[in-house]
Amino acid sequence: MGTWTKVLPTLFEQLLERLIEQIKSSAINPHTLMITKLCLATGARWGEAESRKVHHFHNNRVEYTKTKGKKTRNVPIPESLFNEILEHIDKHGEFTPSIGSFRRALNASGIKLPRGQQSHVLRHTFASHFMMNRGNILVLQKILGHSTLTMTMKYAKFDPDHFKEAALLNPLTTLEKRHITDDE
Repeated sequence: MGTWTKVLPTLFEQLLERLIEQIKSSAINPHTLMITKLCLATGARWGEAESRKVHHFHNNRVEYTKTKGKKTRNVPIPESLFNEILEHIDKHGEFTPSIGSFRRALNASGIKLPRGQQSHVLRHTFASHFMMNRGNILVLQKILGHSTLTMTMKYAKFDPDHFKEAALLNPLTTLEKRHITDDE
C-alpha cells in the first residue's frame, strides 16, 4: 500500500492576476492587497504578515517574529514593495485583520481551493514559484521557517521537468563535455 501525499494548491500567473484584480476591485479592507503581496513575496503565513508593524520593515527586509516555528526570520523583499508598504502604512495605518476580506475576494474570483487552504494558498504559491524559478530548497526552508526539509518539500511542488537537470548537472556529463571540448 502506497503513501498518500496531500496536494497543496498553487496559483499560477493567470489565477494570481485574477485574484489580485478581484482584491483591487472588491476588497473593503484597504490592507488586503498589501498583505496578499507580502505573503506572495515572502512565503509568510497570513497571520504573520498581517501582524507586521512598521518597525518590522527595515533595509528592504521584513522581520517575522513570534512565528509558529518560534524562529525569527528576516526575509528580503523588492525595494519597490518595501517602499509601497511604507507608503501604505503611512496612508492607511498599520495592518488590521483582513483575512475575511481576502477570503471574500478569493471566493468572488471563482478560484476553487481544497477545504482549509484559503489562507495558506499564498504560502504554497510562494514556495512552488521559488523552486520553479530555480531557488535553493535549503534557502526556502530558512525563508519558510521549517525545522525539517521534509516539510519544505511538501510545500515546494516539483515539476517533473526539474529532474531533467540531473542529466545535465551530474559530474559524468561535465567530464564528457570537457573531453568533447578538449578533443576538438
